[in-house]
Amino acid sequence: MTPRLQRILLVSGRELRENPYRELIIKTLLERQGIQVRYVIPGGALNKSTSIDTIPEDPVLRQAGALLVSTEAQFRHAMRDCQLVVFSTWRSYITLTRLAQAEGRPTINFCATSGIDHWTHGVERCLIRSPFTHRLLRFEHETMGLPLPPADQIRIVGSIQYTFPENHQPVSFPDRERFCHHYGLDPQRPIAVLFPKGIQLFHKKIALWFKQWNQTQVDAYNQWFLDRYARICQEAQKARCNLLIKLHPAAYAGYLCDSDEEFRYWNRYPWVRILQPEHTMAMFRFADVGLGINSHSALDMGYFNKPFVYVDSDLVSPPELPSFQSIHLSDLPPGPSSHWHTDPTRINPWFHTWLGGFSRVEELAGVLDDPVRALPIDPVDRQAFITEFWGMDDDRAAERIVAEILAFGEETLSSWSRQLSWPRWRGRIADGLHRLRPAPE
Repeated sequence: MTPRLQRILLVSGRELRENPYRELIIKTLLERQGIQVRYVIPGGALNKSTSIDTIPEDPVLRQAGALLVSTEAQFRHAMRDCQLVVFSTWRSYITLTRLAQAEGRPTINFCATSGIDHWTHGVERCLIRSPFTHRLLRFEHETMGLPLPPADQIRIVGSIQYTFPENHQPVSFPDRERFCHHYGLDPQRPIAVLFPKGIQLFHKKIALWFKQWNQTQVDAYNQWFLDRYARICQEAQKARCNLLIKLHPAAYAGYLCDSDEEFRYWNRYPWVRILQPEHTMAMFRFADVGLGINSHSALDMGYFNKPFVYVDSDLVSPPELPSFQSIHLSDLPPGPSSHWHTDPTRINPWFHTWLGGFSRVEELAGVLDDPVRALPIDPVDRQAFITEFWGMDDDRAAERIVAEILAFGEETLSSWSRQLSWPRWRGRIADGLHRLRPAPE
C-alpha cells in the first residue's frame, strides 16, 4: 500500500530583507492541507546569504519552529521522518539535493526571488517563474552543463517574491505625502529609484570576469560605473527629482559587502536617500521611474507597471561569458518598450528588453522632469512583459506551488516507498554510510 504524504522538509532560500518570511506562505498552505512541515534555514556554510545571528532572536521564525542547519550532518538529521524535500531555489543547494536523493527522498524546488536566475541544483522537478526561465535553464544546461530535469518536470507557476504571509504584511504608508515626509522628499516632484550593484561586490567580480586583466584595468572598469552613478545623482538633483537608492541585497550580506561602507559611499550625495528594505513595497507603489546601468531590476519595476531607464549601459561591455549571453533569449522585441513598435534596437548588452526607455546621462534630467509623461506603458506591452518574465501576476503563485508539491509527492511516494519501505524500513541508504531511524507512529 502506497503511503500518504504526511511530512515535508521545507528549505528556505536567499535571505531578502524586504520579504524575509515569504517561504512561510508555503508552509502555512501545506499545513492547511494536513501536511506536517519542518522548516529549516541553512546557515552560512550552506547558504552564504543567511544572517545566522538574527535567527534565534526572530520571534516570527521561532513561532514557525524554524531550525538552523549549519552542517550536512544537521541537514541529514532534519530530514528524518520527512518524505519529500522542498527547496526555495538557491545557487549552493546542489549538495543538499544530493544528500536528500542519496537517502531516497524526492526533491522539488520553487522560485521565491526576482532576477532572471533559477538554480535547478539537481532536483527532480522545478517550479519556475516564466517561459523565459525555461529557455534560460535549457541554455545553461547546453552551454555550462548545469543539471536540468526533463521538460515535463519543469512547471511554470510564477514567483512568490512579492507575496507576503497573512500576518506579516509589508510596511505601508497611507499616501504618497506620508512616504515622502518619511524620507524628506518633495511630494510635488517625481520619485526616481536608482538600482546599483553592490559597490564592493561588483569590484570583486570584475577580476573574476576578466581574468586576463591587471589591477589597473579592473579598477578603471569599476571606476567607470562609479562615475556614472555620480552623474546620475547629479542629473537627478538638476531635475529636482527625488532620488532613492535601492541597495542590492548583496549590500546587506556580510560575506560580500560591508554595509557601513555601502552607506558611506552613497552618503557622499546628501540629496539622495537610501531606501529601507522594509519599505520596498511602498517604494514600488509611489515611485515614478527606475534607473540603472547593468541592473536586472527593470524586471521588478515592470512587475509593478513602472518604467525603467537604462543609462549609458551600451558604453561598457559585459564579459563574454554564457551567463551574460542568456539575456538575449527573450522573445520580446529588443530594447526599451518606448521603441518596440517603431524602432526595436538591441541597445543594452546587459539586459535585452524592458518596459521604459534608454537615456544618455547628459539627457537624463529631461527624462526625470516628468517620467510618467515621457515613458507611458501600453497595457498590452506590460502584459507581454509579465507573461515573458513573471509567468503571471495574479498573486496565486503560492497556491500553484503548493498544488504542484502535493501532486509531486503523491506521484513519487510509491517509488520512494518501494526503495525504503517507509515508514518501517531498515537498511543502508544509497551511500552506505548513514542509517536513518524509521518515522515515528
